[in-house]
Amino acid sequence: MSFVSLYRYVAGLNEYPVRLEGIVDKKVQALTGQDEIWYVPVDLDPTISLGHIKQLRYQKLPYQELTWVTEIRYHKELDLPLRRFVCCKELMHAFDTPEERTDSAKKFEQLLDEIETPLPNELASPMFQSESRTKWMAALTLCPGPVRDRFLPLWEADELSDYEVALELQIPEPLIKTIMSDRYERVFDILIGDKLDQLEMSK
Repeated sequence: MSFVSLYRYVAGLNEYPVRLEGIVDKKVQALTGQDEIWYVPVDLDPTISLGHIKQLRYQKLPYQELTWVTEIRYHKELDLPLRRFVCCKELMHAFDTPEERTDSAKKFEQLLDEIETPLPNELASPMFQSESRTKWMAALTLCPGPVRDRFLPLWEADELSDYEVALELQIPEPLIKTIMSDRYERVFDILIGDKLDQLEMSK
């Protein structure tokens, strides 16, 4: 329930735009036991990938314990809203199971092949399923329910445009219609749903 714990934390802040660096990433760090999280702008072919995650362990000094690092690499020419979403989406991979991690060249090539020609859901690899899920995890994180509730009535009444909501939330404009649709609620039920109640009861 680590992601549920993250969502509960972010939703409880009831603020926007949700801060990725220093807020979301620090909570992910605490929940997943990582030592450091780095954001690294790099040259990427945006037709292939806007960003990816690399997890590694290294030893700072001889005889020290290994440091567990999550490195978020993103295309250096992304604007701020898209960079926030891409980095948040990649950060959500910190919650992946070993089967879902794209941690080898062979698995990366397999994932690219699946993205280009998606398989039916029942045949999709755990890596591909994780790609879809982490996009929604990022959407729920950067626009948690209490924040969405502030904007939804105004958006539905055409008092705020997609652009204006995106500007307030500092997320990509094309994402707004998705977040404001009933798909958000359906995915919320799948990813969070009664798990949030279970988390509260375990406290």
